[in-house]
Amino acid sequence: MKEQTEATIFGILKLIPFAVVTAVIVLFWVDDFLGFVISLIFSWIPPLAIGLSIVFFIMGLRWRDIWQRIAVIWGGINVLLVVIYVLAVAPERRCNPDIMAKHYEKHHTEMEELHRYLQSAVADSCAVTLEFKGNRLEMFHVCAGEGDEHHYSNFWNEEAREKRDSLMCVVGLTQEEYDGIRQRLKKMGCVGIEYSQTTPDLVKIWFRRVGMGRYDYIINSRSMTDEEKSTAMENLDLIPYNDHCTFQYGGGAIGPQTFSQEEKEDFLKRHKPW
Repeated sequence: MKEQTEATIFGILKLIPFAVVTAVIVLFWVDDFLGFVISLIFSWIPPLAIGLSIVFFIMGLRWRDIWQRIAVIWGGINVLLVVIYVLAVAPERRCNPDIMAKHYEKHHTEMEELHRYLQSAVADSCAVTLEFKGNRLEMFHVCAGEGDEHHYSNFWNEEAREKRDSLMCVVGLTQEEYDGIRQRLKKMGCVGIEYSQTTPDLVKIWFRRVGMGRYDYIINSRSMTDEEKSTAMENLDLIPYNDHCTFQYGGGAIGPQTFSQEEKEDFLKRHKPW
């Protein structure tokens, strides 16, 4: 009985590394940045857990008891999760000018349609910023009467969702128009918009968040002026793509704040905007 109890305890202990590896994978799955930070804080734990998992997985191939069988099955599931993450999740969480260009070429017509939709949907003298994660509203900022800071209202997450209906009224959005914006963004693989009726020729379409940074498309319904072209060429946060589209990257609290000089120069050598 004692030997059986000891074997059970030892068998359970051997599964702990597999649980740690699963937890790390899930963290990266939920948020790359969160996974990176936690792995950095506990830097010695993930490598140790991975090493022990490999050892116990190989030992488990003998298939002598239930614990070895669980170890092999759990190890196989972890490998499968890593493969899915690398092939399906990770590519959606990285970005660069080339990825932006490819995505723009595929969806530029839908972006232009969304721009026209916003021009007709948002009330005069109003501005709106919306961000979604899937179908869930993450950010809702509104302004009624540009230029008066007291008219700006900014809400995130649960508070944005609670106040959604009243914020829609502020900028003149109906439920159908709100749903139309959300569905169009989802269809073109983008996460948000930033639009103001004081500059109706322009819309900023938020493409993708990577870590604490964000990649955007600045869409212009008219051709860029010489001054706008000069600004886009001089500022590292901007990369002009053509007369009607400029790529923008803005960093967060940590990490790069703009495109790198090398990244911008390399892209513009291969793609002339005009």
